Amino acid sequence: MTLTATLVACGSGERGDTRAGRVPYWVEGVGFAHVAEESGIDVPAAASERRGARQVGFQGDVLLLAFVLPDRDVNGFIAALAPQDPLVHRERAVADPAGFHPTTPFGHLGLPEPETLDGVLAGPVCAPCAGKLDELEVVVAPLGGGRSRVYLRGVD
Repeated sequence: MTLTATLVACGSGERGDTRAGRVPYWVEGVGFAHVAEESGIDVPAAASERRGARQVGFQGDVLLLAFVLPDRDVNGFIAALAPQDPLVHRERAVADPAGFHPTTPFGHLGLPEPETLDGVLAGPVCAPCAGKLDELEVVVAPLGGGRSRVYLRGVD
């Protein structure tokens, strides 16, 4: 999870003031539809609880997308991203929620950080990277009831 380590090392994730030229900062008015289009990610029609944001960063912008899919649609979505390697099943969280403060937190979207969740599939994805994104990471977290939350963090 090199992307995560890089993002964590870059700052606190606090919102900056664009008028003062501070970075990082969240771009106001940019939500799910805009981020999905900018990143070139084809989100399945069955996706619900759609959330997205863009953060201007030190060396590039970070795009966050999160949505919930029926479990039956997850494998097809992941296959369409065409990861170079299979996603890794992570039994235990890699970070303690109390001490984990990523630069681009999914907490901005009202969600728990994927690094703090047990039992997820995670890994880098490169198919959209042929377009505008330099890096893209996906985490799939089971929610129960036949649903999973998909987290996507890309660097533009």
